[in-house]
Amino acid sequence: MKPEQFIREKGLDKCGDEFEQHFLSLPFSNSEAAQKCLDACDFDVKQNAFIPNAKWFNNNDVDEGVIYCCMLNTAYMSFLKQQAKVEGLKATIKGNHGRIAELERLNRVKAQAILDLHQEIKELKASHHGEVIGHEVHLKNIKQERDELQTLYTQQGINMFKLQKRVDAVIIEIENMYLSGAIGFDTVKKLEQALKGGGQ
Repeated sequence: MKPEQFIREKGLDKCGDEFEQHFLSLPFSNSEAAQKCLDACDFDVKQNAFIPNAKWFNNNDVDEGVIYCCMLNTAYMSFLKQQAKVEGLKATIKGNHGRIAELERLNRVKAQAILDLHQEIKELKASHHGEVIGHEVHLKNIKQERDELQTLYTQQGINMFKLQKRVDAVIIEIENMYLSGAIGFDTVKKLEQALKGGGQ
């Protein structure tokens, strides 16, 4: 998801508020440094950027204030990119849950079809023992169908394994993003719950 799409979906006000919370949580040399940056600037929804706060500039060093605004805007753009990645990962996870459920359903259907075919083969052998030629053709077709279904069943298992590897890779990416400070603990917990199949 691109930052522009993230901004449209979240709304500019909410993006600014989320960013301020994120910015205040970053490790600065002292806790007042982050707040000082935010005090020197105001978030302009129309421009989707931090602009100088006139009151602050009247009472403080202008060059310092410009640096704070530049810092905030750089951090804000980085934040938007990371949030867009997080939203993209959430969408991927949500899509994977649907695909996994569908693959599991297909596997159950195919497994039952294989069992039904085995039962049909048994019944055909027992009840039509005398009609060998006609039934051998039918039996051959059934075995061929069984083999095709078995191949499909095996392929579905491979697909589920590949999909699980992708889900595991997403989990690792989320952990890396958390460790780098790109997303918060609450977001990690929500994504973890989503991966486990829980509500979001």
